[in-house]
Amino acid sequence: LAIQENRVATVQCLSGTGSLRVGGEFLARHYHERTIYIPQPTWGNHPKVFTLAGLTVRSYRYYDPATRGLDFQGLLEDLGSAPSGAIVLLHACAHNPTGVDPTLDQWEQIRQLMRSKALLPFFDSAYQGFA
Repeated sequence: LAIQENRVATVQCLSGTGSLRVGGEFLARHYHERTIYIPQPTWGNHPKVFTLAGLTVRSYRYYDPATRGLDFQGLLEDLGSAPSGAIVLLHACAHNPTGVDPTLDQWEQIRQLMRSKALLPFFDSAYQGFA
């Protein structure tokens, strides 16, 4: 539906880091909100890439070491507290570095929350096909 309504844009870049940097700079220059929320923990390059691109980096809870699983309640609370329009980095699959992914039902709840808060999803899809 989003493609049919011309609400999707793509760009090809060199490497994962290069793609994130180009996307981050584009958002810093052309999007009204300059804060990006990244999962905690996340890939070590994420904070620096987005900071150097001109975005303010904040984190949201993602992994619970006690359960070795997703801290879903923490994720919902943190994203629920994010300002309207904030950018949210999501790992499409095979979350780096934990490998923990939301269930389909959890993805649906994340989608509903993001839509209700007008949060902008920014997907890092480095490991599609591995999870």
